[in-house]
Amino acid sequence: MGHHALPSGTGVYYINLDRVPERRDFMEAQFAHTGLVGATRFSATDAQRAGALDGNGYVPGTGSRWGLKQSEIACFESHRAVWQSAVDQGLKSVAIFEDDVEMSSKAGEVIVALLGQATGYDFLKLDFSPRSLRFGAEVQMGGVPVRPMLEMAPSAAAYILSQEACRKLLTWSERYSDHLDDFVSIPRADWRMYQCFPAVGVQMIWSKQQDATVETVKVSERSQDMKINSGLDKGPLWFRVRREILAARRKLSWRMGGQVRLLEQGGYVGFIPCADDLSV
Repeated sequence: MGHHALPSGTGVYYINLDRVPERRDFMEAQFAHTGLVGATRFSATDAQRAGALDGNGYVPGTGSRWGLKQSEIACFESHRAVWQSAVDQGLKSVAIFEDDVEMSSKAGEVIVALLGQATGYDFLKLDFSPRSLRFGAEVQMGGVPVRPMLEMAPSAAAYILSQEACRKLLTWSERYSDHLDDFVSIPRADWRMYQCFPAVGVQMIWSKQQDATVETVKVSERSQDMKINSGLDKGPLWFRVRREILAARRKLSWRMGGQVRLLEQGGYVGFIPCADDLSV
């Protein structure tokens, strides 16, 4: 296995709670497995720590959801802190991982190639999503096959951003009420987003390797601790009705010939394929 050094002016970070060192060890082993040199641990915002969520940007109803759990706010704020750090350092591009991502042996080579192509994208997702989704025709980026993302994806455990994308996300998220994975993959006019095809990472919750993994890696503390996962408010009736109408419109546009045209133009509908050495 060769070593893959980061291109100049780029960075790779994995977000990890200080009190879960097992996940730090897991990710360090994953980066070693894929040969990626230079990944840095980023201390996660801890919803259990007094004052950690003071001054956050969560405002009910400003996004696609009304209520967020404390753990979801902490997750969003952790990613947001990495975006800010990338801008502060003037990084041309940055790869961001959560701390439970099983990685293909090919991931290091792919990440290094894509970090060097930051003028070609805003957001580039590296990991598998547990839902059938729609994508545009395949293109090559730095020798890596990718497809344009056309829908929100239910996972953002491994992705790459350009510096300009970090700036956009920071501006858009000054106030938010979205899950992090929804927020970064919302289709927007000024948002070039792609999926690595095949995916080179998968969260342990979806991996067939999870039975061979320690409990603290395969089960998220964020979702298990009731102190930071209670009291979710789905919002007033008008908000819930509006959300359902918007979802119905999206489905209708695909049924009215949109999906047929997409496939005729080389698009793809289905689950994201994974690298050969990953199992879901």
